[in-house]
Amino acid sequence: MKGLMVILVFFLIWELAPVRAARINDPLLRVLVRKGILTEEEALEIKKEAEAEVQKEREDGARAAAKKEGSALPQGLRGVKLGTLTYLDYTNGYGPFDEREERGESYFSVTRAYLNFQKEITPWLSFRLTPDLRRNGNTGSYTLRLKYAYAQFKLPDLGFITDLKMELGQGHFPWLDFEEHLNPYRMQGCMPREFFGTFNSADRGVSIAGNLGGRLDQDFVRQLMAHYPLFYHYSGKYGSFWISYMNGSGYSSPEVNENKAVEVRLTLRPFPHSLKGRFPLAGLQFSYFGIYGEGNRQVTFSRTDKEFDDPDYKVHLFMVSYQHPWFMIAAQYSTSTNKNDGSWVLFNDPDNPTSYEEMETTLYSIYGDFVLPFFEERLHLYIRWDHFDPNDRSGYNTQGDFISSGNDQADHYILGLAYYLSGNNILMLSGEWVNFDKNYRISATRFSEHWGAYSPTGMADLDHGFRIQSVMQISF
Repeated sequence: MKGLMVILVFFLIWELAPVRAARINDPLLRVLVRKGILTEEEALEIKKEAEAEVQKEREDGARAAAKKEGSALPQGLRGVKLGTLTYLDYTNGYGPFDEREERGESYFSVTRAYLNFQKEITPWLSFRLTPDLRRNGNTGSYTLRLKYAYAQFKLPDLGFITDLKMELGQGHFPWLDFEEHLNPYRMQGCMPREFFGTFNSADRGVSIAGNLGGRLDQDFVRQLMAHYPLFYHYSGKYGSFWISYMNGSGYSSPEVNENKAVEVRLTLRPFPHSLKGRFPLAGLQFSYFGIYGEGNRQVTFSRTDKEFDDPDYKVHLFMVSYQHPWFMIAAQYSTSTNKNDGSWVLFNDPDNPTSYEEMETTLYSIYGDFVLPFFEERLHLYIRWDHFDPNDRSGYNTQGDFISSGNDQADHYILGLAYYLSGNNILMLSGEWVNFDKNYRISATRFSEHWGAYSPTGMADLDHGFRIQSVMQISF
């Protein structure tokens, strides 16, 4: 009986050997297995090693071809990425441009022209240089200036804190780059706080930034990016943060005192796992931004040439935002003590000033963007309202002019249609209104360029402003 079992097992092994060999697609290996020279396991191992060797040869060949192709470039240009962000604008409207009364204007302009130069030097070190071609005030000429010039270091994760990076040089301002990735229409005009002149979008110093808890679910991110291509940069699972230690004066002004500003943004995403349903809560974020420093000037009362200490400069901004595959909406409230250049101060006596107080400002803003079911879902509707109170007390500015705290507020409205041509290349048509109270004061030299930039040295009793704007964003 045992002999019969041995014969039966031997027969099954002999009959099944071709079946096992059939699992191996190399004819030579199948023959070796069938003749008993190799076991099936040995043949499969040889097959695996051979496939790995072929893959290595392909990769080596691809690297050699890439090296040969890039060898024609100078060493410094190999691996360089070049791109642009340019705004091509046509505006027709009226407002208190250089005079306090309404005056119509109609013009074509290039309101921004960046040339982005980026190079990865090592896997952990890269560099960015961005010259900025900007219109020179109300003249027809343009000025070339430096917007970004910074080294970026990729840092290792620290547990819950991930995707860490550090910028050193003239780099991003912690708030505006984040807000402009929520509100993709910077090409139309400045974000609310910058519109009213409190700060600008870059400065010189050092920053560290990162995500909280890694990246948000990538399937959900891809759904958002279907209509909002800029979203990906700030997709921390539980939020993100940015901390900077900078001059505080902004990139367009020199540093004239020894003070540095601490600038902090913290964004929390409380429901990162809510990804399904009609309104997934993963798109809900709460953000805080703060600046703590001094204004970039020593306060001087012009009429008497009397000098005072540097003024305080503080900002507190709170925003709730919601991103959905079909729309984005955000609401913010912010206050400021003074502005970055230190000029928002008032005195109580124009003849014998003994002290000053920084102006306290308040801003409310709501904006939203909605995907419309037309033109293959490329058409968006954009709406925005800003309300700005520049001063909660009366006094005298540095020239001795009286500034009233009453009837001095402004409202700003935008209604626009944006058509996404391809990626971040966008064509936008918008209507914009600015309504001023009687005692609102504005710097006329900045108004024609940004429709904003409040200054207590500007003129009061302004007429309202309105414009129709068409602008095309080119980005690659």
